[in-house]
Amino acid sequence: INDNPEIVDFYKFHGGLLEAWDGPALLVYSDGKSIGASLDRNGLRPARYSMTKDGTVYMMSETGVVPDLEEADIVEKGRLGPGQMINVDLATGDFKDNIAIKSEIASRHPYGEWMKNQR
Repeated sequence: INDNPEIVDFYKFHGGLLEAWDGPALLVYSDGKSIGASLDRNGLRPARYSMTKDGTVYMMSETGVVPDLEEADIVEKGRLGPGQMINVDLATGDFKDNIAIKSEIASRHPYGEWMKNQR
């Protein structure tokens, strides 16, 4: 995240507006157009994901939970770390990782510029 100044500015800007979310929690959400998951900043809940060749994304607490999920069918897998999130667009199947999501949101407004103007 430190390599993306727009994300750092986003968090600094919002740091004075919202209290920290300590969890422990894994939040899974959907608005009918996309589905995603976000892990609290301490990362105390296990959150692993796998994406198969057909575009299906599985989220689970432990590997091996899905009995018929063959390793040969998996094209990507990983785990959410503290404060990380993933998202899948249900119409297009577009998968976004933590940095892609946060960069998209953080670049919507000039948070760094706003903070400079207020100092």
